[in-house]
Amino acid sequence: MKSVQHPLIAGLLMIGSLAAAAVSAHHNPGVYFDLGAVVIHRDVIAVSFTPSNPQGRLVYSMADTDGAMREWVAELPANNMMRRNGVESDMIQSGDRLTLRGNPGRQGATMLRITHALLPSGHVATFYSPQGTGSLEDLEVN
Repeated sequence: MKSVQHPLIAGLLMIGSLAAAAVSAHHNPGVYFDLGAVVIHRDVIAVSFTPSNPQGRLVYSMADTDGAMREWVAELPANNMMRRNGVESDMIQSGDRLTLRGNPGRQGATMLRITHALLPSGHVATFYSPQGTGSLEDLEVN
């Protein structure tokens, strides 16, 4: 009977650890981002665009209030969700100048949960559904 229990326990532990890994990969965005606030980052420079699952990221640089360039990280949705929204993995290239809209990181973190991006082509890409206030017109180039 003991030989049957050990494989059963080992199997249950393996299933539990896989489930825990899946849950930790899908975090609540409200923990890291202020979903009630919306910011617009204008004239940022794309450093890297890495679509992946469960979340990708866009690393970009922009000037802070003192004019010094700082690197930021924008969270992207899963690659398959981006494709459903019409966002392709080659739409953003290193060096592209973008305007980004999204929810800022909490406590001054240089993070953004990107909802929309104005691309060099003039196309507005949708990443996540809008949260908070503001409109897409804010992304227009004046």
